Amino acid sequence: MLQPTYTVEQKRTGTYIHFAFNGLALACFIAALTMIQVHKFTAHIAHFESPHSILGLITYILIILQALWGVTQFFVPSVFGGEEKAKKIYKYHRWSGYVIFTLGLATVCAATQTSYSKSVLHIQLWAVIVASVITLGGLLPRIKKQKMVSDAL
Repeated sequence: MLQPTYTVEQKRTGTYIHFAFNGLALACFIAALTMIQVHKFTAHIAHFESPHSILGLITYILIILQALWGVTQFFVPSVFGGEEKAKKIYKYHRWSGYVIFTLGLATVCAATQTSYSKSVLHIQLWAVIVASVITLGGLLPRIKKQKMVSDAL
């Protein structure tokens, strides 16, 4: 949504779309985490024992921090000392977004190794790895390298 923008208006529109989609995704993630934790609590199931759950917790924390960082940069740049200073760290928001995305794919891969997945869902690790590689293969060519090093939006 943000990478193929050129004009100021496209960038602003892209930012609002990015904010809306990621805000919705974050709300869904939090709802899912809440349901999982309620289920585990009421069923007296251990929490945060599998690699999937540990990676998931790390991913959740990073997503929340990333969301706060992005919202603050765009909507409250004074926190960073003004708009120009906030723009100087956009590249780090981009970099961390791609890292978090990749960590999310690893978390999904780890989900295939949980006892529930093995006993009920039977999702094959190799299939999720292939899907993750295809997803990254579609994403990586769209990354504008100059935006990963520049200070501007």
